[in-house]
Amino acid sequence: MAKMADLSQILAELRAGSAFLVTSHTSPDGDAIGSMLAMYHFLRALGKAPVVCANEGPVPRIYQWLPAAECILGPDAPLPSCDTAVVVDVAQRDRLGRIAERIGPRSKLVVIDHHVEENPCGDANFVDAGYAAVGEILVELFINAGIPMSPEAATCAYVAQATDTGGFRFANTNARSHRLAAHLLETGIDVSDINRRVFDEMSHAKVKLLGRLLERRRFAHEGRVAYSELTQQDMADAQAREEDSDNLINFLRNINGVEVALLFREVDSGKTKVSCRSRNKFNAALFLQRFGGGGHRAAAGATVAMSLPQACSVVLGCLHGALEDAP
Repeated sequence: MAKMADLSQILAELRAGSAFLVTSHTSPDGDAIGSMLAMYHFLRALGKAPVVCANEGPVPRIYQWLPAAECILGPDAPLPSCDTAVVVDVAQRDRLGRIAERIGPRSKLVVIDHHVEENPCGDANFVDAGYAAVGEILVELFINAGIPMSPEAATCAYVAQATDTGGFRFANTNARSHRLAAHLLETGIDVSDINRRVFDEMSHAKVKLLGRLLERRRFAHEGRVAYSELTQQDMADAQAREEDSDNLINFLRNINGVEVALLFREVDSGKTKVSCRSRNKFNAALFLQRFGGGGHRAAAGATVAMSLPQACSVVLGCLHGALEDAP
């Protein structure tokens, strides 16, 4: 049985460590990158060294400007030994990619996550789905430790929080979210500039993919479901990176009357990435669990060992029953 901890116990584990590796899940999103960097700044504020951040996936372009983002190493980089590994925004080793192999058997594993997880992999685990983002937990950690947040740390935590709440528009946003955001704003960070960088700016490749997605949009269940697809050829034509497809699905969910949006992206001839966004009472994470995926109630994903046409057929077929069963 995994050992669960409260924040004071997590803080004690972090104070006890001396050499740290900080990591998160593959294909890192805003909460993963923002939380990794907020943890980096926290550990540095504790006087810890070395503190190394590493991830299987590269830092997406829209987050490369974050303070200390250049310090996040790839899985093949030489990493110093650590006595403590901190895993944020994920609770299973198999989602760390090759970074999991770089965590020594004698390293203490500390997990901080906000996804529903029955058996997290850490020696000490703080997992609380009541937080809208792991970035919020990191703010609480600064507060509990009595360490003032620098503008650099606050910027990283704010990006983590803002991206996982959709700019404080998603249903996971609560009163605590706004209280913690106020704490971050009091450090003097420029939220207008941050939000412009994260939410408003789009690469030319992303604009091209958006055009393809909207051209192919289709509807089902009397307009309650919207779905579309992107092929490998689409990615090549747009000279797009994987990150350029991030959050395009929101344009489908935002269509009037749509309760569930699905985006099928071809990874290769036998593998498809499925993204699901929902509103109202449909649980996207629960729906995609049957395909080995997960996430949040309103935003989830899965990668299935199916061709693009097969994935569309199978997932949409299962959606019919799930939609009818939604309370």
